[in-house]
Amino acid sequence: MKSSFRLWIGFMCLTAALSAPALQAGEIKDDLAEIVRQMGYGAGIHNFKNYVLRGRPEYHTDARSNFARTLEAVARLEKNAELTAAEQQSLAAVKFVVESYNAGLDQVTELRDKGWRIEDIDRAVIIDDTSAVKGLDSLRKRWTWSELEEIEFQLGYGKAIHNFKNYVVRGREQYHTEALENFLAAESLLASQLGQPEFSMPQAAARSLASDKDWVDRADAAAASDKTVEEITRMLRDDRTALEIVERTAHAYREHLDLIERLIAMQRSVRQIDLAVKINDGPAKSALVRLQGRDARIAARLSRP
Repeated sequence: MKSSFRLWIGFMCLTAALSAPALQAGEIKDDLAEIVRQMGYGAGIHNFKNYVLRGRPEYHTDARSNFARTLEAVARLEKNAELTAAEQQSLAAVKFVVESYNAGLDQVTELRDKGWRIEDIDRAVIIDDTSAVKGLDSLRKRWTWSELEEIEFQLGYGKAIHNFKNYVVRGREQYHTEALENFLAAESLLASQLGQPEFSMPQAAARSLASDKDWVDRADAAAASDKTVEEITRMLRDDRTALEIVERTAHAYREHLDLIERLIAMQRSVRQIDLAVKINDGPAKSALVRLQGRDARIAARLSRP
């Protein structure tokens, strides 16, 4: 854990000295992370699928906002000279599909107003994600991603929740299989995170961090105050709680896959299936937002006297 914080602090200290190409390369990774986040769990495609299923205006509004932010990140990447020709092609595939979903929102509204069934709306606005999913995979290949970033990726676009929603609407076994694999991958990563020393022994980890002279820029770093240790311990415990919330939510979705299968066999309608397997994503979405700023938050606290 120490090494990860040292790397973070080192990055912050050296940023001003980096060359323009190096900075552009870092921007590529940041923009890719933003695309994954805005298209993923609790965001773009999740909201789009919920709008097809439930028709509530807030899903339309939220999906529109997510797609706009996705396209902003795409636009920044299009101007980045560090992207190769192949990466630009992959980016173009992502952009085309995002624009197609964005246009599809109004079509969903029109068809719902006409009283179309959910299944028929889905068939009318169906979009082939293959090129965009492959494109995003290709764009992410040259980077090393943290476990938290991989958790977001496994839960998001083209992965767990996307396949889960498609299974609810379309009932094809392939969506069950792929969603199961994605949820298991996310849960494995979550278990790995929860097994890290900062979460299994938060107080000891906090004291070690607070007294580490290698990166805390304070003359009295060796004598970590009890207040500092207490605050960092509380942060780490809260972060563990956040991870546990995400883990429970992913597990609940995975368990619902079998319920969907049974309801399909009983010939229940898509609306009935969606109601039966509906999960409150609010706590898990808030937990992921908290975890995104974990290292920076703790580093900021440690930099104070």
